[in-house]
Amino acid sequence: MKKYLVMYFDAPMQSWGYQSKFDQRTSLSHPTKSGVTGLICAAIGIPKNDDDALVEIASLDMIVYVLKYPNRISDFHTVGGGFDKNKNPQNIAKTANGKPGNTVVSRREYLLDAKFAIVISGNELLINKIKSALQNPVWGVWFGRKSCVPAEPIFRNIFDSLNDAETFIKTLSENKNEVSKIRKIETAKSFDDATGKIMDIPKSFANDKREYSVRHTVDSNL
Repeated sequence: MKKYLVMYFDAPMQSWGYQSKFDQRTSLSHPTKSGVTGLICAAIGIPKNDDDALVEIASLDMIVYVLKYPNRISDFHTVGGGFDKNKNPQNIAKTANGKPGNTVVSRREYLLDAKFAIVISGNELLINKIKSALQNPVWGVWFGRKSCVPAEPIFRNIFDSLNDAETFIKTLSENKNEVSKIRKIETAKSFDDATGKIMDIPKSFANDKREYSVRHTVDSNL
């Protein structure tokens, strides 16, 4: 029997990496499928190299609802500054040949004070497993980066229908000053229905072979 699990993403900062290159780490305006899947995998305790378990979680349907539109900030980071190359090589960014290099300057983008609701749906057994994991995660969960810690409990409820889930989501955004309309981003049922596309369906999180495939999306209002 199909069930619909509602998650609530609220934090001072969130960052959903997409098309980030080298020292420029940008954020999409809403959670990605790969980011949400990674959060769930961490809560369950699925290792990065377990591709079969990853594919099972990634196959769940997902809809994102924007309850509060974010502001953006670009933060300035350095990696490896102040460490000795001989005594602390593990703390210094490596060059192409694997040796300790110089201090790396990185600019990273964050979403400020954003609020999202996420609905994932699938078979009852798996949905209940995710519910338990979100309430008592095996590993730490965060919204894109380790500095983006949840401000409130993530798991909210499980419903028998999407209509019931969306009725509940409207109660999470009762402050009309935050957003006049709830933006809804979902996976398109067909190519012709799509209004956009994003490379965010994870196929592998292994460090040596991170792989993603394209997801066609529909952007509308609830």
